[in-house]
Amino acid sequence: MGSALRAGVVGLTPIGGRPPLPAPKPGWGDEIPHGHASAYHFAEGTELAAVCDLRQEAIDQFHANWRAYQPGVNAYTDYREMLAREDLDVISVVTGDDAHAQIVIDAAAAGVKGIVCEKPIATTLADADRMIEAVESAGIPMLVDHVYRWWFPWAEVGRLIEDGAIGDVVRIMGNQGGPRAMLFRNGTHVCDTLIWYATGKPVAVYAVAEKGFENYGPRYASDGGHDPDTDPALSILIEFDNDVRAFWNACKTMPGRYIGPIDIWGTKGRINITNARAILYDDPQQGLRGAPIMCPHYTQGHIAGLVTELVGLIRTGGTPTSDGRQARQALEVLLAALQSQAGGNVRVELPITDA
Repeated sequence: MGSALRAGVVGLTPIGGRPPLPAPKPGWGDEIPHGHASAYHFAEGTELAAVCDLRQEAIDQFHANWRAYQPGVNAYTDYREMLAREDLDVISVVTGDDAHAQIVIDAAAAGVKGIVCEKPIATTLADADRMIEAVESAGIPMLVDHVYRWWFPWAEVGRLIEDGAIGDVVRIMGNQGGPRAMLFRNGTHVCDTLIWYATGKPVAVYAVAEKGFENYGPRYASDGGHDPDTDPALSILIEFDNDVRAFWNACKTMPGRYIGPIDIWGTKGRINITNARAILYDDPQQGLRGAPIMCPHYTQGHIAGLVTELVGLIRTGGTPTSDGRQARQALEVLLAALQSQAGGNVRVELPITDA
């Protein structure tokens, strides 16, 4: 297998720097949280070598949290210095969504062997294209953290659809509720999941904003993806080239998680999925077949699976589960929704250009 790949994390937000946690029951060991530092610490074939954040207080907190696990991790306030000094093999970009592009480009130029980038890939198509060009020219894999492609039971539902468990997909209906029903912050997960389950290419988008965001757009007024007041909720219809239609309703004042439930209707049945379980129905009359597919996610964060895949891609090659081009497709739909809303809820055909 060779020596462990040296990893760096840029951005010590909670998802970047979370420490291991006690498991929910005695004797189960540590729980791997949904975080990049923890993923590199636990995943076979990687070691966490360095971290970076603009804020010294974030670095101090990281050292306090990780002292018992990895006291020797170097820390920087300039990612370029980290790239120059640490001879990293892989890097996670966990900054605000408007800062991803240049870090990815510089990391590819510095000679890393693989990159993990948080979602969305970028906030403009031009930036996404620069990132894709950088990693493809360098011949290295980049995985974009659209979590549900690795998170059970969502990944299992994707397999069932691919295997034809409900026939040909016809319609998808998804909901996104609560304050984090934000188009870019968490909507990017919903969007990518709808595209994935639809098994086709998106060709047109319609969108209507919730109250308070009627005058938003056509550009994304990014603050890095943190403030719900700068990231709208929309009701969106996506048309696909295989005649599938996906209806996506996001509303911040509607109770619920930031994704789900989602219903996928096929010609031979349907699947209902929430964050913790999925139910496969025999036919449109809702005859239950078998037991629900439950989610055993208490011991391992999805990012550990993502990092494990990246190690395999670096060492043996293969097809990424969620690469830059797939992530760009989701970004194009998000931006098309903003253009539809700003244009008076009109039909926006894809491809689009940045507004």
